[in-house]
This record gives sequence, C-alpha cells and structure tokens, in this order.
Amino acid sequence: MGNKNILYGINPVQMAMTSGNRVCYELMLSEKNRSPRLDMLAKLARSQGIQVNKIDAGKLASMAETKMHQGAALSCGDLAVHDLDEFLEEMPRSGRHLLVALDQVEDPQNTGAVIRSAAFLGATGLISLKNHAAPLSATVSKASAGALEHFPIIQVGNLSETLQQLKKEGFSVAGAAGEEESIPFAEMPLTPLMVLVMGNEGQGLRNLTRKRCDCLIRIPGSDLVESLNVSAAAAILIQHLVSSN
Repeated sequence: MGNKNILYGINPVQMAMTSGNRVCYELMLSEKNRSPRLDMLAKLARSQGIQVNKIDAGKLASMAETKMHQGAALSCGDLAVHDLDEFLEEMPRSGRHLLVALDQVEDPQNTGAVIRSAAFLGATGLISLKNHAAPLSATVSKASAGALEHFPIIQVGNLSETLQQLKKEGFSVAGAAGEEESIPFAEMPLTPLMVLVMGNEGQGLRNLTRKRCDCLIRIPGSDLVESLNVSAAAAILIQHLVSSN
C-alpha cells in the first residue's frame, strides 16, 4: 500500500485527486462545514472511488496537524516525482525551457511559494534535493496552493552532478547570489535552455554549486533592505527568464 500522508486544504486536496501523482485513499471533510467547494470535493472523490468520511473539525485539525485545513484533508500516498534522465528524455527539445533548482532550501513555506511561482509563471520544472531540503510535505503543498501536486518535480541526490549533466544537455546555469561581483539579472545572457539556482535561506549557494554556474546574478535594490526572501527573489527572476525567453 505504501506510505500514507495527510494533505490538507481545498486546493491541495483537489489537485492531488485530479493530477494522478498520488494514490488517494480517503477524503475527510468537516461535518459542520457546508461549503459548496467541499461538496465538489466529495463528488470528485466518489467519482474516483475514494472513500469519503465526515468527521469532527477538532479531529480533522488533529489529523492534519493544523487548523488551516479549510475543512478538508486527504489520506494519500507519496508524491510521484521525476528522475532527471527520464524527465530529460520526455521533455520536448523544441522551444524554450526554464528549470528552477533549489540548493538546500529548507523552509517548507519558501519551497511551496517557489513551486507556486514556477508553476504560475510558466517554468518547466523544479529540481529538489532528496536530502538537506524541505521534504515535499503537506505544508509545502499548501504553501504552493496545490501546485506541488501537478507541477513537475525532479528529485536528485547531488545538485552539482545534476548541473553538470544539464550543462552537457545544453542548459546554461544562472545562480542567484547577492555579491557585488554578481551581474544584475537584466544583463545576464539568455539561452533557450536555462537553469535558475536559488540558494539556502541563510547561506545562499554552496561553493561547489557556484562553481557549476555559468553566471551569478543579483536583483538590484534599495540599500534599506539587505536582500529579498528566497521565494520573492525567485518569483522576480523566473518572471524575467520566462518572459525574456
């Protein structure tokens, strides 16, 4: 049967049931909530043969480990993620593609927010580390507004090796870094295949990751604030790279 996870929130639950990237076991709804969106979830679940149960809101909060469940939780299996080789084999070689890579980003809210921006703005996929990174949890799914459930996620064990492989496949790699030697992002050279690497919230990009980058880029800003949150910076850079490409 595999591992069981509890997703929560209307969008993550709906996306999980429609994307086909998880095995879904049971939909749990707050017995006191009369939201039409919850009725829609129940109808969707029953159409797929997923068990539907109405439970006490307190029990629902306990199972979801949060009161921010919006009256819905889903018992489901692990998220299906992509292998890099398989992803590259299936990716169309025509057109332009942007992959967003997270270098040990550990905050689930930041990870979810980056995935949401990447999906909304038109990136091709996101590269996440298997270790030393925020697990692809219910918190990440909720922070991504459910985008985690359908946006392509490529999990890798070694980011440095992954970047080397992508460069051999024709990708150019840009790393976000705030140092003065970094160039303003509007001046970066653009290619049809690109990787944007975002670093850890505290340490930024690791040294070996920096060495794998073709260029380091920064977002010029006011001296009143030292830097942007990683998710805010990612949104600005993704927008630029997608729209410029």
